[in-house]
Amino acid sequence: MTSTDLTHDTTQRQHTLTSIAQEAETTKRTVQRWLSKHETELGEMQGDTRYFSDAERDILLSYQSKRPVKTTATEQPPAELSVTPTSIEISQGNHQKVLAPIDLSGSRDLGLLRSPYTEVVSFEDPLAMAHEVLSQNNAIIGAMSADLQERQAQINRTSQALELVEQSNQNLRDQTLAYQIESRVQAATLNQATTQLQQKITIQQQLGKGPRADAQPAGQ
Repeated sequence: MTSTDLTHDTTQRQHTLTSIAQEAETTKRTVQRWLSKHETELGEMQGDTRYFSDAERDILLSYQSKRPVKTTATEQPPAELSVTPTSIEISQGNHQKVLAPIDLSGSRDLGLLRSPYTEVVSFEDPLAMAHEVLSQNNAIIGAMSADLQERQAQINRTSQALELVEQSNQNLRDQTLAYQIESRVQAATLNQATTQLQQKITIQQQLGKGPRADAQPAGQ
């Protein structure tokens, strides 16, 4: 490695392709073409931008064939010649013939301009019909919704009635079973009491009464 390779480049580079194009009053693409024409690489990349020194800028500007000359403040515009105008008369001549205006009034029939095979069918007021259809559809939708609500209410009432009847039937079954048991007990008790009553009456009827007159003594 030579001493030249170790030397740090301290050249000041402050020009870009855009600034050179603005100075040359041209486009950035044109400056890029100048750069591609040079045999050796010019400038230094810093990030995504290439920067050029004053000398490198002058080399690129040398490819411009014609640079606009800027007028300095010391330059003076050329003196105007003093010309005295001459009064002349100009005639249009006879080269133009003026025609009378054409009568463009009258009516036109678009039917004659349309294709003879085209027939248009349409409603006079389609939006009015659409609004009428929407109104009918909304009424139908409202009726269906009301019907569903009424059916749901009927279902709720029927379910409530079913529950009441089921509870009542279960109560009836329970009461029937209790009735059967109680009625058997009552029947047995009544039958027993009736038998005892009959016995008591029989005893009562026998008290204080002699033997029957037609009864035969024993052994006769």
